[in-house]
Amino acid sequence: MKKVAVILADGFEEIEALTSVDVLRRAGAIASIIGLNDVNIKGCHNICVKADVTLREMKELDYDAIVLPGGLPGASNLANDTRLKAILQNFDKSNKLICAICAAPMVLESAGVLKDHFVCYPGFEENVRSDKRGYVSDKNVLKDQNIITGKGPAFSMEFALFIVKNLLGDEAYLKVKNDLLYK
Repeated sequence: MKKVAVILADGFEEIEALTSVDVLRRAGAIASIIGLNDVNIKGCHNICVKADVTLREMKELDYDAIVLPGGLPGASNLANDTRLKAILQNFDKSNKLICAICAAPMVLESAGVLKDHFVCYPGFEENVRSDKRGYVSDKNVLKDQNIITGKGPAFSMEFALFIVKNLLGDEAYLKVKNDLLYK
């Protein structure tokens, strides 16, 4: 069974985080909520979530993929954490799936794992790369090697289903997509 770490910091975007957790669990993955510094995390719209474990307690080798939701200051908090950067670099070296949506591609860039092409929240691309190099404006979700990026809250379902497709395959993707009545 595939295990996914959904890593949250205070100020995370609730729709992006919880849609990913929900869809991954429906597909049969073990989606663990990992708190960056604490098990009690408050989203950018004041919704509080209790994590399964903290990043310090996370057993990195147990996971097949990482998901990073956006939201501010959540993505900034993630980008400034040296422990998370090291974990992302290890995942990248092992060619494990790393997924970031909205503002979170800046976390991947700060860790040095973002590939040539990415999507993010429109207008935020300069915060990911100051020269906007590799920004793709006409896609909602994009995969470049082992990195999946998504545009923002409205595309959370598409992002989560795309992760399912890439991590668990077409059969799991189609089943969950149909069960959710997603068109």
